[in-house]
Amino acid sequence: SALKRIDVIEWHQAIGVKHPSQANQCLSQLRCMYNCAIDWGLHDGLNPVVRVKRYKLNPRERFVQPHEMGRLQAQLHTEKPWLYAYFSLILLCGPRRNEALNCRWEDLDFTTKLWRKHNTKIDQVQMVPVPVGLLTAIGLLPRCCEYVFHGGECGTHMSITNIEKHWRRIRRKVGIEDVRIHDLRRTCASHMAMNGENLSAIASVLGHTSLTHTGIYARLNQDAVRAALTRHAERIAAMPAEALDTQRGPAPSPAENSEGRPRGSESPRTWMGSAGNA
Repeated sequence: SALKRIDVIEWHQAIGVKHPSQANQCLSQLRCMYNCAIDWGLHDGLNPVVRVKRYKLNPRERFVQPHEMGRLQAQLHTEKPWLYAYFSLILLCGPRRNEALNCRWEDLDFTTKLWRKHNTKIDQVQMVPVPVGLLTAIGLLPRCCEYVFHGGECGTHMSITNIEKHWRRIRRKVGIEDVRIHDLRRTCASHMAMNGENLSAIASVLGHTSLTHTGIYARLNQDAVRAALTRHAERIAAMPAEALDTQRGPAPSPAENSEGRPRGSESPRTWMGSAGNA
């Protein structure tokens, strides 16, 4: 109850000097803690985190580039089956790392080839189609407990610490040492965008409820958009000129307007008005 807003601001800034993203995460957690305390009747004052400004962060743009993908795929094929399956699941289906770790055998339907994924951000269940080859690789893993990617103890999944250790080794061998595990999720969305998939499909894969967050991938879709517009322009150019002539008649000469009167005989007000009503 003695914590004041100025204390929160100073604490947030102290963390943010070197780690602004982590500072924002800590701020969100503290806000949530106070909201829970207020809801449970443990705190009768105001939430000191309210109106504390977060750091503005530039969205991270790193993902596995097309010329790097072959090396990564080759390395993953040399790894243990569960490592291949785990990282391929993120690359091909775009889950968050914890969502992949929380995958249970009961969540996988090998008949419909769907994964009943629990979205950790919005606390909802999402049905994700899994490519046949990947689902086959997952199906060959040992079923030691309820989790597909099980940990050392029965009833637990592999720890983030262990996964990170393996990923650091893999990315070093591939030569992509600045790529994080979460960047593999971004890689899935980025490659979909570059191959012309629409933003609604990408948002569905990522589990975004709005296209606002998915919009950062729109610029990667420019080549696909350019190709579509080029095809559109070619179709327009290929249309026979007679089609326009039969509907509207011969084009007026440069000295006449569309009604056959000499150009300039209209008043400016009439000319502009007719154009506005067209």
